[in-house]
Amino acid sequence: MPENVSIKNFEQNAVSVNEKVSFLMKPESYPHPASKVETKETHMSWIFLVNDFVYKLKKPVQYHLLDFRNVEARYKNCEEEVRVNKRLAKDIYIGFVPLIINGDGKLALEGSGEIIDWLVKMKRIAEMNFLDFAITHNKADFIILEETAKLLSDFYINAPRLQINPDEYRGKLNDEISFSHDELLKHPFQLTGTLIEQIFNTLKNFIESHSALFAGRIAKGKIIEAHGDLRPEHICLSPQPAIIDALEFNRELRIMDIAEELSFLDMECEMIGNTQVGEYFISTYKQRSGDEIPDLLLFFYKAKKAFLRAYLVARHLTEVDYKEDPKWLRKANAYLEISGKYINIIKEIN
Repeated sequence: MPENVSIKNFEQNAVSVNEKVSFLMKPESYPHPASKVETKETHMSWIFLVNDFVYKLKKPVQYHLLDFRNVEARYKNCEEEVRVNKRLAKDIYIGFVPLIINGDGKLALEGSGEIIDWLVKMKRIAEMNFLDFAITHNKADFIILEETAKLLSDFYINAPRLQINPDEYRGKLNDEISFSHDELLKHPFQLTGTLIEQIFNTLKNFIESHSALFAGRIAKGKIIEAHGDLRPEHICLSPQPAIIDALEFNRELRIMDIAEELSFLDMECEMIGNTQVGEYFISTYKQRSGDEIPDLLLFFYKAKKAFLRAYLVARHLTEVDYKEDPKWLRKANAYLEISGKYINIIKEIN
């Protein structure tokens, strides 16, 4: 925490989220030239695109595994977001800045006054420079992908290896699969219960019958603190390779097998129409590390991650702002179907 910030700075105040957002939507609110402000909203943040910069204001929300309802928690989250993202995008994440009430009683970004919130500040990268854009526009050039694939591979190779008990690791996998299963069945999502049970049972049986495979991954030092949310829209190809938006709010969710994270990327690339790009990242890592990941394990992790994504997408159907949009049910079913495809492959080669 900065030396000039005291605990009283984090006390709740009368400034509402709407007032903060309204202020940050105005170009004149920024301490640098700003011609216009583009605004985006996610579950956890308000995002403001301001000329060459991006500012992210955390919402005062509470979800499973996170609680941002007080300013101190949001400060700590901003701090952690910058830290974990400096690992793979050190030149993009500038830091975090205070939103204050100045001596005139007005809102201001940075400067002196009572701190009422914090924002992460980043350099802005054009959407056309990201992997998802390259895939959906048929511009996934492997020459361009090479440097980013090397960056990711070297991050994995140099990451500190984590010591974890094999039984605890398998228990963690079982808990994650059970969570996806239970949440998918808890709500009337209009998803196929039979397929949910098939995926669940196959994944659980795989963990039980392949304990030596998981123990071997641990013994080889392949469990690390990874990125945590390695999707194509987070992979920047140019003007310099970088990977943004690491999962910052819970370290345990970043603890995983390198093979799981790469499998997730491969699955997400396939979901938007490309079956070669994810494999290219996997093969680059294999070549640079000498880690010969079994195909069977890759398919297990892909099925597991798609199963979780089915729930994360389906939960939109429980929220007022999203539940009327039919795309969420389509996407949830698509993730279930691709997870089902992977478990059928596991059964064929197992």
